Amino acid sequence: MSSRLFFAPLKSASAFRRTFHSSSALTKKVEETAVVGKLEQLTLNFAIPHRAIVNKKEVKSVTIPGRDGVMGVERNAPPIVAELKPGVVRVDFLDNTTEEIFIPGGFAFKHANNLMDISAPEGVKLEHIDADALRARNTEAQQKLASATPGSKDAAEAKITLELYQALSKAAKISI
Repeated sequence: MSSRLFFAPLKSASAFRRTFHSSSALTKKVEETAVVGKLEQLTLNFAIPHRAIVNKKEVKSVTIPGRDGVMGVERNAPPIVAELKPGVVRVDFLDNTTEEIFIPGGFAFKHANNLMDISAPEGVKLEHIDADALRARNTEAQQKLASATPGSKDAAEAKITLELYQALSKAAKISI
């Protein structure tokens, strides 16, 4: 393997200072521009492919299941982009009501202007989960994994399905 670098190394410290100074100025300009259109409260858009779960609603906070752990987002929080793992998105509304929605994964974007977007492939309120149906589907997935050839596509799909059902059962406090 070649030991060539894929970028040109900085020739001097002054080149680094110029680059750093330029990026700092650009970051400051972006932050100033974002403040101009800043919303008073955290505004949430939460969508799955076939519908919006929450559409342009002002909220107190949103708790999301990030890949690196659960995190809470409130107004004036710094901008983030987060990959979401299977888990519960908790939305705390201004009227002191809450909604808990289980998602199998997705992405969350917190913008500098107090706008937050969540996109997931599916979402179901925890109160709508049928415990008996979850147990039956989990049993089917266990049987599929047991009958699949180790290392096969069927085995991998069954394993992923079981992980999802385990996360869902934990979130809904259902023993499977």
